[in-house]
Amino acid sequence: MKNILTVFVMGALLYSCNNPNNSSKKETKATPQSIDKPVLASDPTVKEKAVEDKKEPENASVVSVKQIIEGYLPLKNALTKDDSKAASDAAQRLFSILKKVDISKLSPEKDAELRDIIESAAENAEHISENSEDIAHQREHLLSLSNDIADLIGEKGTDGLKLYQDFCPMYNNGKGGTWISESKEIVNPYEGSKMINCGSIKKVL
Repeated sequence: MKNILTVFVMGALLYSCNNPNNSSKKETKATPQSIDKPVLASDPTVKEKAVEDKKEPENASVVSVKQIIEGYLPLKNALTKDDSKAASDAAQRLFSILKKVDISKLSPEKDAELRDIIESAAENAEHISENSEDIAHQREHLLSLSNDIADLIGEKGTDGLKLYQDFCPMYNNGKGGTWISESKEIVNPYEGSKMINCGSIKKVL
């Protein structure tokens, strides 16, 4: 009886050794994890973001006062020398500067005066550029243009430029006329060589 029991126990042990628990041999599979892809500079969204960052703020000025004034001064100086051709060329350059001003970005309500100034100045510059054979007509429009520049300075300042507003009492049949100058010296663009030093400083800008 003992022998039979011993054989039975040994058989059970052999079976157990040849059939281990399957769960102990199961390999644990790695749970797939999402890996964030690196953001490349060539990614369209990155490029769009870079472009947005480079955009000027909406309230950035669209009018370069300094550029306009520096376009006006050579025109004024040409007429002090009675040089209608040089005045015409300078007026054409100024006209180009003024036409580059994006009027559509100026508020119709807040910037109405500034819009009118730019449009008037462009019109006067165009007249001067188209009349190289008529210096008297050029000087008439210089008077209007000088008023436009003075109004522009009143709205936006001089952008760091040291300027003077000069006045000639003799021009325009004694009604007088002003112009903007970069120098304290009076050099009259309305009378030219006839009365080159006629006038006085009306205001320091």
